[in-house]
Amino acid sequence: MMMRCAIAVISTSFTYSCLADLKEQSTAQMCTLLNDTQLRAGEWITRQDGSEGCASGARLVKGAAGEINRISYAAEGSEGKSSRVKLVLNVLSPSTDDAAKRELIRASKRLSVRVLGMSIPHSFDEAIMKGTPIVLEVGSGKTVLTPTAANNQSYVLTVVME
Repeated sequence: MMMRCAIAVISTSFTYSCLADLKEQSTAQMCTLLNDTQLRAGEWITRQDGSEGCASGARLVKGAAGEINRISYAAEGSEGKSSRVKLVLNVLSPSTDDAAKRELIRASKRLSVRVLGMSIPHSFDEAIMKGTPIVLEVGSGKTVLTPTAANNQSYVLTVVME
């Protein structure tokens, strides 16, 4: 029995260390991680200010007719290496924000597995739905949700993974 427990602990720690290796990806891979959610980030570039990264255009979130909420993806880094990724949800129509928040949760889960090696926990999903800030250790890094009021009616939810 003791031997089985030891083997289970060793194999679990080995599994988690393998998952953490997913964070090390080429810049080209970092820019295409969310192609399956139609968040194509183009090519990795070095900007005039010396910063590096790639960013998708804002995509309309599917939902009720006339919905004007948008989601985008970006990877940032330096010296040809990505150090953080982020998802930005611009909620311009708060009356229809549930579909937009669900889309942010889906994209965050995909990104978290691909970058940090583990899916974000349910408590992070709840924070997105409530629009409350949260910082959690997830897999090989941390995930941060930051809500920002744009004006009386619109707001931005930003998910950053480092």
